[in-house]
Amino acid sequence: MISPPQRTTLSGAAFICAVIALLSTVMVMPHRMDLWAVAALAILTVCTTVSRSVQAVHLSLFGLLWVALPFLFSVFRPWPFSLLIPIVAYGIFVAAVPPLRRSFGWLRRGRLGADICLLVLGTVVVSGVALVVWYGAVRPDVRQNLKYLPQMPLWMFPLAGLAFAMGNAALEEAIFRGIMMDALDSAFGPGNTAVVLQAASFAFLHYVTGFPRGGWGLAMTFIYGLMLGTIRRRAQGMLAPWLAHVGADITIFAILAWIVLQ
Repeated sequence: MISPPQRTTLSGAAFICAVIALLSTVMVMPHRMDLWAVAALAILTVCTTVSRSVQAVHLSLFGLLWVALPFLFSVFRPWPFSLLIPIVAYGIFVAAVPPLRRSFGWLRRGRLGADICLLVLGTVVVSGVALVVWYGAVRPDVRQNLKYLPQMPLWMFPLAGLAFAMGNAALEEAIFRGIMMDALDSAFGPGNTAVVLQAASFAFLHYVTGFPRGGWGLAMTFIYGLMLGTIRRRAQGMLAPWLAHVGADITIFAILAWIVLQ
């Protein structure tokens, strides 16, 4: 089970809010303020380290790696490297630095009882229906999404869809329901504030190029982030929200595959 992190100081909470606000702005305006964001996150990482606000260090360090690595190395900009490489680099830092390693507590399986399974199933059904309705009503331009769907024989589509869903869900859950939510819990306590703020940042990630995206996508993903954060809170672990996220990503892949195979 995930144990609530140690509460941070007032300055640590301010740093956490500043990092999340900065990352959310970068998500909405990609490649427009990367240099400034790298500089600001580097300063915040130094400040959190000096103040010894360990959960703020976790978040600012990851945020710096998330923005800086794709900015410095173009090979890391496409998905999944834009998420995978910063998470791997962050994990290396955590493993190598004892205070970070000792304060790393969100990667837990959690509870998966009948009530949690019903909550996950309901979330999968609701999110799947919402995605199909959104695509049918909006008919968005999905060419940017389709470029990540390589040509393959028909029999490989189910395997590719499962791999995409499992991998993308793991990366996004690690960031938002893992690193970010743990930092927010240390700032505000394990209540609704952390759930709402991580959901808002999660929504901003999808605003420009997500599926769904745009205004409706922002609202839908915010609600979905609330659902995933609530599941994480009730299950006290990462397995249940990951399973719910996999279900939604399978629906996304199925829609894109249907477009390709028409």
